[in-house]
Amino acid sequence: MNPSARAHELIELSQSLVQVMAIETETLKAGRVRDIEPMQAQKTALSYAYETHMRDLATEPGMFNAIEPDLKAELTAAATQFEATAIDNKHAVQAALELNSRLVQVIADAVTSSSPSATGYTKTGAAASATHRAAPTTAPATLNRSL
Repeated sequence: MNPSARAHELIELSQSLVQVMAIETETLKAGRVRDIEPMQAQKTALSYAYETHMRDLATEPGMFNAIEPDLKAELTAAATQFEATAIDNKHAVQAALELNSRLVQVIADAVTSSSPSATGYTKTGAAASATHRAAPTTAPATLNRSL
């Protein structure tokens, strides 16, 4: 493939990735974490294609030296926009992961603190005294089935 065609392909790929990452970032900032799942397959495929292109270009360092200045400027602008969007996306994903982690920790702490401590027998085999028993977490209730 000639350098101009490769540059156009890389520009289109960068723009597609920027679009997906921008939508994902806005979705995460809006707190709609569940809505990003459909975007993940597309983002993964585009990221893989972009990485493959960049790896191929690394084997040909002077590939874009011969392209027109306007195309080179467009490629540079696409790369700059891609980098900025990738950084914003990374921060949004990290924030969502941190929020999710904190939420899980709050739930785990709530479950742990509401669990009654063990009651029963002491290490000597005697029944635990009333002062060592955990307070009931729910009040006892009975059901009167008579009509």
